[in-house]
Amino acid sequence: MTAAARNIDRNRHAQTPHPGTVSLSIRVLEPLLTYITARVHESSAFLRDHGVDPMLLGDPEARLPQAVATRLWQAAGQLTQDSNLGIHVAEGIPPGAFGALGYALRASETMGMALRRLCRYHRYLHDVAEVKLTVQRDHAILSHHLPIPGGPPRPVSEFVLAGWLVTSRQATGVNWSPVEVRFPHSAPADISECRRVFGCKLQFGCERSELVFPRELLDAPLVKVDPTLQAILEAQVVALIEKLPKAEATTDAVRRHLAGELGKGQPTLEQIAPRLHMSPRTLHRRLEDEGSSFRQIFSEVRRDVAGTYGSRRPESTGHEQSQDRDGV
Repeated sequence: MTAAARNIDRNRHAQTPHPGTVSLSIRVLEPLLTYITARVHESSAFLRDHGVDPMLLGDPEARLPQAVATRLWQAAGQLTQDSNLGIHVAEGIPPGAFGALGYALRASETMGMALRRLCRYHRYLHDVAEVKLTVQRDHAILSHHLPIPGGPPRPVSEFVLAGWLVTSRQATGVNWSPVEVRFPHSAPADISECRRVFGCKLQFGCERSELVFPRELLDAPLVKVDPTLQAILEAQVVALIEKLPKAEATTDAVRRHLAGELGKGQPTLEQIAPRLHMSPRTLHRRLEDEGSSFRQIFSEVRRDVAGTYGSRRPESTGHEQSQDRDGV
């Protein structure tokens, strides 16, 4: 792995864009547009109807705001009247989808290596979506979390999980089934399509979208393995990610909000977290990942503000420690 690749691996979840600037690759929406065209509507007209320039389709590295993408998924559901839109779109994902990243994953030696690269370079597809691979004694868990208000809509969550299943089956040539699938949304009235596609235990109302599968699948070889091509494509993905707008570190975002609030009282982690579009637990974890804490930033900002205005530093009440502890 190159130094640039290691840097992305270390920092990709420690950065949070300013509210309203979250974007994703147009490639993520291409399967949805293909599905719409096949079913009911020409994709260019669909995009124009919803305020998106169809010329974006000609730029493989174009990106769309997250809010626009959410509206497109909602509009597509209304247009197709498909209550299982996400699953059906995922079933139509062609081999090699998602550009250089998709090809780099398919050229990996094993399924586990491909999934770890997916986690490392997921910002190529989405600015802030968190994708993690956790390995336990018998099982592995591939999880997706979208740290925006309301989380992912049902079609998006189902598209992500079904998409992982479809593309990993394509890459390995193995028609495997998960042990369990977990969705953040509530259970729909009819779950027959979920049962058909996943063929396993289904859980709803979970914290994250998760695909649980046998650990030994991580060692499954991919049918298109090509280490030389993989290295070339990985370097291309790294270069593309480095060209994306730099995000604001979570530590800096918290410091900025605290600086504006200290004159109004003593803001807590629970008050700041929603302004960064995340839960207190997620905020605590991200600060920890950056080697910081809410208590530490609070003390630094309070000291800086006191020094700037020449005012007396407030006496410590121990409140900072309880803030940090309560936000865990």
